[in-house]
Amino acid sequence: MLCTIKGTLRGARVVASKSTVSNLANANVSTANFRVYRVATTNRGSVYYKVVSFDQNFRGWIYGGKSTGSFAGGIAPYTTFTSTLLGVNPQVTTYKITTPGTGDDSVTWDSPQYTQYKVGKTITDSTPYANATFKVDQSGYRTREGSNDVWVHIVSNQPANTVANGWIKLSSLTPVQTQQADNAIWINLNDPSGKTVKTVDYPVQNATKGTKLGSYSQTSGLWTLSDQTATDIVNQINSNLTNSGYKLESTTLTTVERAALAAAQFGTGSVNIPVVSTTTNSAYSTITPYATNSNNNGAGAHALAAVNNGVVNAGSNFVDTNPNADGNQTGYLSASDFNNFSQAQQQTILTAMTKAYTGDPDHYGASYLNGLNAAFKTAAEGQYVAPSGLNFSNSGAANGSTFTSDQLMSYVRSNPSLLTLQSPKYPEFILPASSGTGVTVVWNTINYTASSGSNGTIGQPVNVFYNFYD
Repeated sequence: MLCTIKGTLRGARVVASKSTVSNLANANVSTANFRVYRVATTNRGSVYYKVVSFDQNFRGWIYGGKSTGSFAGGIAPYTTFTSTLLGVNPQVTTYKITTPGTGDDSVTWDSPQYTQYKVGKTITDSTPYANATFKVDQSGYRTREGSNDVWVHIVSNQPANTVANGWIKLSSLTPVQTQQADNAIWINLNDPSGKTVKTVDYPVQNATKGTKLGSYSQTSGLWTLSDQTATDIVNQINSNLTNSGYKLESTTLTTVERAALAAAQFGTGSVNIPVVSTTTNSAYSTITPYATNSNNNGAGAHALAAVNNGVVNAGSNFVDTNPNADGNQTGYLSASDFNNFSQAQQQTILTAMTKAYTGDPDHYGASYLNGLNAAFKTAAEGQYVAPSGLNFSNSGAANGSTFTSDQLMSYVRSNPSLLTLQSPKYPEFILPASSGTGVTVVWNTINYTASSGSNGTIGQPVNVFYNFYD
């Protein structure tokens, strides 16, 4: 317990009971770390240390043994931060701060928060660095919070932004990816926590941007992938995972994974494929989401493809695809490319659409925009932004053990990120209400609400069914 002073000295009083100190010792938050800043020895030879918690909520004396040469009794040295090897995706070399601002998760620190006493923020507001890019040169986790609490040290190559160099949670960063080739799709290999271990670039000679890797089957109602292509992809993934400490969750691609890959578009498409550690034998079932449009009676459930990007993986033909060039550069433009344009650049494209509508309302009128909007919305209805925790372990049950749909849904309902999935945002282009206004754009999302699940077996994928409304 902590006291004002103990032993033969007068005026002692308890400031934290033995139970409270025990809870602090076993806490999984770094605010419970303590710093020693004074030492005293009683006339009976007992050593006491003056300590303070890193959040400064607890301060007092604690018994430390019979010698000042080493800690004993109620105090022991502790490593507050555990360094790890960098796990940076080789194709994702730079990052931006996801939500610039003044919050603790939006700024950088001289040391990871609460790992050093009174060592605080490097910057108190990251808003001026919203467009700055950083590289990672160190990584680790706060020992009390555990290995899921990943912190990285970021540095900027831009002199004006080096003042922001410091420690920040990895979850507070967004990767800035290299340019995707027009004839390639990206395959993100994700561990059970949702972290991307590697991104595999899968190019196809002479493929055209915007076309699909596979073909649509009218019989099954799914996008299909040829066996040869599936084998090539598995071989390429296995080659990229050599000596990485990870392997494919399954030796072959699942039906849902093959469908997602088949529907991926060259130049913009990315697909998530699960991988597992080669050293950890954790038994779980990967949840595969299916969705049904509640407004479309008779339509069956369709598999949802996971995406990491918050913008729908789709594109279409526009009257202008390059707002930086004079004249209309007609051609294919993805929703992600449009979203990444500045507001002024987006307005250039919208103005070009308005002129096309005014000059040829029959061609560029409601039918054109309705078709454009339908393309993006339909694509969004088949995608969801992948949360972490898509693996169901049924409280650590053994591989091969069975579980019921009720057990599965109990887990889903207890996890808000699983109970409601969300599509990536997609654009909707709106015709002018009057002759004095132009084409405008709004961004929408679709919410999928879990309704039921399947019985299953640990170690095999299991389906959860979601409903959504137009």
